[in-house]
Amino acid sequence: VISFDMGGTTAKAAVIKDGEPLYSDEFWVEDKYFVAIPHVDLVEVGAGGGSIAWIDRFGALRVGPQSAAAYPGPICYDRGGTEPTVTDADLILGYIDPEYFAGGEIKLNVRKTQELMKLKIANKLKMSLEEAALSIIQLANIKMSNAIRLAAVRKGYDPEDFAMIAFGGAGPVHA
Repeated sequence: VISFDMGGTTAKAAVIKDGEPLYSDEFWVEDKYFVAIPHVDLVEVGAGGGSIAWIDRFGALRVGPQSAAAYPGPICYDRGGTEPTVTDADLILGYIDPEYFAGGEIKLNVRKTQELMKLKIANKLKMSLEEAALSIIQLANIKMSNAIRLAAVRKGYDPEDFAMIAFGGAGPVHA
C-alpha cells in the first residue's frame, strides 16, 4: 500500500511493501543538512489543509508552503484567520459539511470564507469563486500526487500497483 497522510500543514506519503514500511538511512533537512540515521522513508510536501493559497508577484496562484496553522487556522474556522487555505477551498466546493466539521464540534463560517476567498484570490485571478477554489485544490493535489509518485518511483515501484490508505484531517477528502 501507499500511505497518505494529509494534515494541516503537510502531506506525507510512504510505501509499505509486504506489510513493512520502506526504510532509508539518510536524508537531507532543508536541502542543507545531511542526516544519516535509519528512518521510515517518507516524502513530505507543504500541502496540507491549512496551506495558504496566495498570488505571487507574477500573478500566478500558489499553494503553500506557508500555513495558517491550527490558530488562527483557515478562514472558515472563524478564529481570526484571513488567508485562504486548502480547507477553505474544500468548504467552498462542498467537500466539507459546514455544520458537521470535526464531528459537529466546529461550525464553519461559509460567508466569511467566500468573501475573503473572492477578495484575495478569485477577483485577482478574474475567476469565479468556484473556479478559484477548484484551482487551489488542483494545485494542492498536484503537489501531493507528485509526492506519492516520488515515494514509489524512487524505490522502483509503479504507484498503480498499490492501493492507497488515506488518513489525517484532510487525507480522505483529497485521496
